[in-house]
Amino acid sequence: MSLEDYFEALPELAPDEDESVNLRLLRQGFEAFNQATLKLQTYYRGLETKVDELNHELAQKNKELETNLQEKERVKNYLSNILESSAIGIIVTDLDGIITSVNQTGLTLLAESSEALSGQRLNDIFHAQILPWDPTLENLKVYEKVKEQELDFQRKNGSKIQLLFSISLMYSEFGDILGLIVNVQDITELKKLEAQAERKNRFTVMGEMAATIAHEIRNPLGSIELFASLLKKDLPADSSKQALLSHITSAIHSMNHIISNILEYTKPHLAFTKDIIEIHQFLYDVLDVSQYLAKPNHVQICEKFEAIETYVAGDKELLKQVFFNLMNNAVQAILESGSVTVSTRNIHANNEKLLRRFREFLGPAESLHLIEIRIQDTGLGMSPEVKKKIFDPFFTTKERGTGLGLAIVHNIVEAHNALIDVESEVDQGTQFTLLFPVLSENDVT
Repeated sequence: MSLEDYFEALPELAPDEDESVNLRLLRQGFEAFNQATLKLQTYYRGLETKVDELNHELAQKNKELETNLQEKERVKNYLSNILESSAIGIIVTDLDGIITSVNQTGLTLLAESSEALSGQRLNDIFHAQILPWDPTLENLKVYEKVKEQELDFQRKNGSKIQLLFSISLMYSEFGDILGLIVNVQDITELKKLEAQAERKNRFTVMGEMAATIAHEIRNPLGSIELFASLLKKDLPADSSKQALLSHITSAIHSMNHIISNILEYTKPHLAFTKDIIEIHQFLYDVLDVSQYLAKPNHVQICEKFEAIETYVAGDKELLKQVFFNLMNNAVQAILESGSVTVSTRNIHANNEKLLRRFREFLGPAESLHLIEIRIQDTGLGMSPEVKKKIFDPFFTTKERGTGLGLAIVHNIVEAHNALIDVESEVDQGTQFTLLFPVLSENDVT
């Protein structure tokens, strides 16, 4: 109440009343006003104190909130770093199989960008039914336990890899199913290692059996040749039976050649001569001879030598056998006209997958300097079944073949601490890839 309002509220006094009454009332009014002012000041100071306390409490809460947000951001970044640093590709989808996120390893495996994958259906990306098309609760129950499946995948850049999918459900904190987590691994090298180990075990058993059979056959074969030669001496030169004995001798020589191949296959080749070979000059020599095989079939031989480090250790004669066999097969795979391309390049291998393939031969190493030699033809190609058995002894697709040529090639290559792989598709040609450790400058000089 203002002072003016207070005076207006005072009762009117008669003119004849004593002046002291007016003074007393005025004094009371001032006292009431002072008390109200003091109360208002006290209330204001209390309000200021309360506001200060609230401001302090609010600042404390803001500080705590900021700390919590920073902690959550730190945890989020930490988890994101773990996700992005994972050696396994991780793809997250919603319940309909639509991709919501992919980590960096997954993008690298698929050779895609996150923008290209986001919003796409997982099954459409891989052209296969990895997740159910009908995402009912019943269909999703199969992923309560981690489910695995393998798939051959061709990337947009044309390269082919074998992938292993591990699929599991993603739950909320309340136990609701939010989507699916798909772990993707490149098992291409692992499959090659498994095939190599399986092939090596099979070779060992079959090699022992082949050696035994070869020796058992060669003994009576020698007796047959001896008796045939004795009969040939006893018969007149103009006898009609001389031709029959010549056929017997020819058949014995043919069988002996096959047995020699069998023994060549079973030979370990551990004590061969280790020459220092400049691989480009060596390949030029091989290609010069191969030209005589290629011309009658109208096959063009091309070279694309890009390797800089080109010295390897090996037995020249055995390696000639390897490359002549591969070139001969490449030329024969082309029915009419076509080409065979021989290329080289250096590989500095420091990834664990490739190192693991050489570790059996060369022991532990942090990195390897290799030369890759490819022999690629435009011929008939091979079916997956044929490709799987191509290095098996006695397996052949040729009418008069023994099935030992590539088996011997495989043995010689392994004896040189090297690797050989084959890629082929029907009507798409065949490519043999050989990897040899290269010599350092100190080893060459």
